[in-house]
Amino acid sequence: MSKREYTKEQIEELLKNPYVKDCSTKYITFTDDFKVKALGLDAEWVYHREIFRNCGFSEYISSSKIVNQSLWNWRHKFKTKWLYWLINTQKWRKKKEITNNSKMSLEEEIEYFKTENAFLKEMYKLKHWQYP
Repeated sequence: MSKREYTKEQIEELLKNPYVKDCSTKYITFTDDFKVKALGLDAEWVYHREIFRNCGFSEYISSSKIVNQSLWNWRHKFKTKWLYWLINTQKWRKKKEITNNSKMSLEEEIEYFKTENAFLKEMYKLKHWQYP
């Protein structure tokens, strides 16, 4: 965690940026769109600090360690766990929908498991996709 703390003025400035989802004195949460855009520019060999500058971040952000650390983390998550885990919003941490199979008829249960199997096959294909 960073030892740097942001002032109220810096926090207000960061929250005005469309690529910042949330910000406090200790952390910045970037939007999912920005993460995907930054990874795309990183794949095109655009310099890390230039990515942040072009997206409207101030010099104190684009010249800090946040730039390298964030891109490294996003790239690592993208390579190993696919885009599903790159998006770090709370929507993935909410309660999972639990289906009660005992109330389903046999045909509904078969259809449910076929759909689940097709989904798992697609996820398996994505898991073995390689970053270009």
